[in-house]
Amino acid sequence: MSSRTRDLEGLIGPTEVGDRTVAGLLSALAEAPDFASAAAFLLAQVLEMVDAERGHMLCLDTAQESLVSMASAGYEAAPHAAISIGDLSNPLVVCALSLVPVTGGGRSSIRAFVSMARWTALPMPQARLRGTLPAMPLQHAQELIGEGEVHLLQPAERRLASAPGGVIVIEGAVPERLIASVTHLVMLAGPIIARLASLQESRDSIDRLSQQRDRLTLMVDSLPDPVVITNATNDIIAQNARAERLLNAKEGDSTGRRRAIELNNLLFTSFLAKAVMTGGETGGPRELNLVDPDEGNDLLFEVLAHPLSERVGPDDAVLSVLRDVTDLRRAANELERQVQRVRLAEMKASSERDRLNLILENVADPILVTDERANIILMNDQAEQLFQASEVQQRSRRQLQAVRGNDTKFTSFISEFALLDSRARRERMMLVHPTTSSQLPVEVVSGKIMNERGEPIAIVSVLHDLTKEVEIERLYETLKTLNSELEERIRSATADLAEQNARLQWQSQEVERANRLKSEFLASMSHELRTPINALIGYSALLIDGVLGDINERQRDALRRGRAAAEHLLALINDILDLAKIEAGKMPLHLEEVELRDVISEVAQQIEPMVRKKTLDFVIDIGLECPPLYTDRTKVRQVLLNLLSNAVKFTNRGRVSVVARCTESGSGGVRIDVVDTGIGIREKDLQAIWEDFRQVDGSRTREYGGTGLGLSITRKLLDRLGGAVSVRSSYGEGSIFSVILPQKTPAGAGEEVVSARSN
Repeated sequence: MSSRTRDLEGLIGPTEVGDRTVAGLLSALAEAPDFASAAAFLLAQVLEMVDAERGHMLCLDTAQESLVSMASAGYEAAPHAAISIGDLSNPLVVCALSLVPVTGGGRSSIRAFVSMARWTALPMPQARLRGTLPAMPLQHAQELIGEGEVHLLQPAERRLASAPGGVIVIEGAVPERLIASVTHLVMLAGPIIARLASLQESRDSIDRLSQQRDRLTLMVDSLPDPVVITNATNDIIAQNARAERLLNAKEGDSTGRRRAIELNNLLFTSFLAKAVMTGGETGGPRELNLVDPDEGNDLLFEVLAHPLSERVGPDDAVLSVLRDVTDLRRAANELERQVQRVRLAEMKASSERDRLNLILENVADPILVTDERANIILMNDQAEQLFQASEVQQRSRRQLQAVRGNDTKFTSFISEFALLDSRARRERMMLVHPTTSSQLPVEVVSGKIMNERGEPIAIVSVLHDLTKEVEIERLYETLKTLNSELEERIRSATADLAEQNARLQWQSQEVERANRLKSEFLASMSHELRTPINALIGYSALLIDGVLGDINERQRDALRRGRAAAEHLLALINDILDLAKIEAGKMPLHLEEVELRDVISEVAQQIEPMVRKKTLDFVIDIGLECPPLYTDRTKVRQVLLNLLSNAVKFTNRGRVSVVARCTESGSGGVRIDVVDTGIGIREKDLQAIWEDFRQVDGSRTREYGGTGLGLSITRKLLDRLGGAVSVRSSYGEGSIFSVILPQKTPAGAGEEVVSARSN
């Protein structure tokens, strides 16, 4: 028995089959470190309960096709069996499929464990899932078992969600007093064993996939060539380490390296776009020039592109392998130069015809040998196509004209060269291909062969095809022109953008200056605006009280209406002037120690007439733990008065509450909630209510008056006090305005602070 099995046995205590024992065993199985330990532990417990020495556990494999050995006990060498689930003549298959215990005798009855003269098989179910086998009906199982040494025992209660999962084979007959309880225990433990087997298989699969992924990643990163996968928009999806060095910038990279990587990305994206436009993603290798970010050298790559299928990557994904052919191209160029030098050396060093023939036969370029009079004495097949009218091959008149024209140009070139003292000459020449009648730009490289006296005896000329070079030069000039035009357009657009930015900046400064002047004007005019209105209110009060003489009731009513209108106008002007002071920075803070209960009581007294007039319930709930605040008493009172006035104004029935508690953050601050059962606010208007001069109902026939500044001033005052305000509302049910005040107003919360303790 393994150490893990012994550890599991220690978790369940006694071995009698009772509720606590079953619960302990199932708990131990659920805590098993792996499937093998759980299977061995369950088999050992079952053998110990029935006092048996040997046993075997078989479980259905993943394909649900065979019963496979999973654990054994009591054997010197653990036997291995694999029984096909289609072998219905085997009692173990019938036991597993019917979920009914089976007992029997005789070594040939089960054909898997020949050493068992007497045995008992207990079914082990699993959870019914998609793909599991259905349970065999009891009647069918009885028909398959028949009569003889093997017979069915009392079936255990089947669970609705159970399916065949395996079987435990015990050597010997299980006592009748234990068969029901042991079968019940195995039926309960079976789903746990099946689930552990599924988990073990999933872990093994994940480990295999992870190892394969790591190996593939290591293989791709080990490649010396960059490998890149791009999508349909030419964005890089994946790349190996070599590609990251060329196309990926890191945080610590220098400016030069970053610029090189940006250039590489631009060149690579342009290459992919050009390949898509020309329909050449799979048209074989293409050349791509990049820059080495570390050395700054030019790199030449041969790009091999291959589209990926949906099974491998996303739609239209393309795998590009960049083969570095820089050294190969450099070697090829150097080899070409060496070949040219060898050719010239051979032409100068030898006049032997056989060596000239060897050169002519092994060079693809047209080669001609002329004498000192410019007569062609030898040429290869490529040159014959350009300069000779073959007698075997009939040529058209147009082809003959092309051949004569080529011969005239070449003869003139050789005649001039023969008169010169130089021993070699290079010159470009435009010929005509007789077969296609197309222009053929070539570079003629000619060299003189001297005799022992230093006299020219022959001239060897090699014609290099410059068709690609001419096309590249033409494309370069076109690209250069387009680049110049693009740069000019960019400079023009940049100048226009700079001019527009300057104009917008000037306009923004002018708007800011006008707004500041407006706020400063209103703040400075506060006394001039309030004094006449206060005079109107004062004289109206004197007339109403009869100080200036008796008036009748009609006159008194008119004076009351005028005074109410003046007080309303004064309140509107006060809101506007307060907003102007805040924006102009001319509203100082008078900081002092404030008892929140006193401030709320003062505000409640001011708001009480409005509450009584609308017959609302008014509730004040202040927590005893609320500490004194070091803040501006007047500003706090104004904030609460604004919120309570709004709450009463927009509440026609129900109640208005003020709830004050310490904040949950533990910073010593206070949270004040003003709760009403009024009309509420729509969700779309929750942000608009904080704007200046903004009301939810902005129509001329709105039911509720006001300037729309109360909440705006409230938020600005709380910002200066270092606090905050928020709102939650359900339309038609009411609103909750929450105010957060710090225990001590920060020193930087206001532009001008006056401590009340110094007065």
